[in-house]
Amino acid sequence: MRTKHGLFIVISIILTVLALLLAGEAITRLFGATNVYQYDARLGWRPKENFSTQIPVIDQSGASYAADYSTNAFGFRTFGNPDSTKKRFLFVGDSWTGDPNTSDEDAYFGVVGKDLPVEIFAIGGGGYGTLQELMLIREYASLIKPDIFVLQYCDNDLINNSFALEAPRITRNQKNFRPYWVDGQVSYRLAGDSWYVLLHRYSRLFRTLDMLWSMVQYKMYQGYYPPEYRAYDGLSPAQSPVQQVEITTLKKTAIETTAILLQAMKEALPDKTKRVTFAASTDVPEEMRIWQDLADQAGFVAYPSVSQKVEAAEASGVIVRVQDGAHWNRQGNRIAGEELARLIARDYLQE
Repeated sequence: MRTKHGLFIVISIILTVLALLLAGEAITRLFGATNVYQYDARLGWRPKENFSTQIPVIDQSGASYAADYSTNAFGFRTFGNPDSTKKRFLFVGDSWTGDPNTSDEDAYFGVVGKDLPVEIFAIGGGGYGTLQELMLIREYASLIKPDIFVLQYCDNDLINNSFALEAPRITRNQKNFRPYWVDGQVSYRLAGDSWYVLLHRYSRLFRTLDMLWSMVQYKMYQGYYPPEYRAYDGLSPAQSPVQQVEITTLKKTAIETTAILLQAMKEALPDKTKRVTFAASTDVPEEMRIWQDLADQAGFVAYPSVSQKVEAAEASGVIVRVQDGAHWNRQGNRIAGEELARLIARDYLQE
């Protein structure tokens, strides 16, 4: 009798847990935040195709506005006419380009399209590294045949390009999917059939819990790394001379990898394509020097004044960022887009 009673309790517990999990899955699917990206076996994740939504955005002042986000059949936020006689501009980047912090037309590339008589093509992915951006170029360069290619760079690209530097990071939803360039070939941290990848792909509840745990960790660690690895992010000194040597070596390798990928971008684009890059931030001199050196080696023209204009406006009291304190809001995008349009018109549209 006791055995039957015990079995009943076990079965009841299992059924209760399953019911709670199913309820949690249903609730997160119904009320969870909109995700503009989808799983991709090669890229890790990519923008959803033929997708449109309106997302509420709050900036650092607390003001809110609606961002109208949309993509075409290729996942581009803006896709002009590839057969146009106008100059064709291809923009590729990470979250500053792909995330819905503004409406498509208010994003920096949309501002360039308003200011200049050109065809705009823009695509990006939040958290993308240089290899993912290279893969997009290889996929679409022959279709678009851009006259001008604009790479939106971010100083965390070096970490995103390093299998080792990113390993201790709490961004599991990126590092466990991202392709890396390791020893001359594309490599992935986890196989496509690993438990984490499968749960993340198919369970909205798992994705939500994983994201919430990352947010808790971020607050605990005051950054993306546990305390013992904070020097990886450059936020604190190395804990020992040995760790400093390790970080220096890993960063050197990351820079070398990024140089290889930027050179591959150059080779993936048509010979006639002019190559331009701007950084999402230029407030750390050492990181800006690395970016400019990498750009110069790969034959890109670097435009530091794009982000410098945004940072100068911010220093004067203008609200230029969304609530996360990093990404540009509509005003920041407008400033960056106008400066980028001015520079490109000066250098490439006077012919």
